Amino acid sequence: MKRSLFLPAVLVVLFLLPAAVRADGITVIGTYAGSDGATFSIDTYVQGSTTVGLINISKKVSITFDKAEWQSFVELWEKARVTQSNSFQFIGTYKETGTTYNSLLMMAAGPGVQFVINDESGTLLFVLSPGDYAKFDTDVAKVTATLSASQN
Repeated sequence: MKRSLFLPAVLVVLFLLPAAVRADGITVIGTYAGSDGATFSIDTYVQGSTTVGLINISKKVSITFDKAEWQSFVELWEKARVTQSNSFQFIGTYKETGTTYNSLLMMAAGPGVQFVINDESGTLLFVLSPGDYAKFDTDVAKVTATLSASQN
C-alpha cells in the first residue's frame, strides 16, 4: 500500500518541479501578466558556478545582471516605484556587460513602471501595474538574497 502512494507522490513532485526550476538553469522567481497579453518575469539563472539575475518580457527579450550589477537594477526599481505621475517619466537605463550583445534596459514610471528591453531579438515593453509593486518588491528581494549567497 505504501509503495502505491510513493510513485504518485514522486510523479507529482517531478511534474511540478519544472514550473520553478528548469533544466536550463532558470529559476522563475515571479511572473506578471500584462493587459495586452505580454508576460514579464524576474528569474535567476545558474550556469556552472555563475548565478545571475534575469529579467525577460514574454520570453522573447531578456537582460541579465551579475552579482555586482544587480544593485543597479534595484536602484532603478526603487526610484521608479516611488515616482508618481499621470504620464511616464524617464527613470534611467542599464546596459548589460559581458555578453555578445549588450542588451539595454530602459525604465520609466508614472501610471505603472514601464520596462523596455532591447536585445538582439528586438525591443519589447511591459508595464508593471501599481497593484503588483508589493509582490515585485518581494521578488526583487529574493533575487538579491540568491545573488548575495552565490559564490560569484
